[in-house]
Amino acid sequence: MIKSGKEYSAIVERIEELLINPENIDNPYVKGYVELNLLFDLVADYEETFHPIKPPTLS
Repeated sequence: MIKSGKEYSAIVERIEELLINPENIDNPYVKGYVELNLLFDLVADYEETFHPIKPPTLS
């Protein structure tokens, strides 16, 4: 669980580092792939809680 904006920023930065290597995206047998997916889940949970996307309003 991400507990602060500072942690969130650090995790997003780590995700960006992992995305540089295409193997981390395509190969489920490498450590980076597993780490990347776990970090994605943490970020998604944090964003749902603290930065939810509001439904559009029709004017």
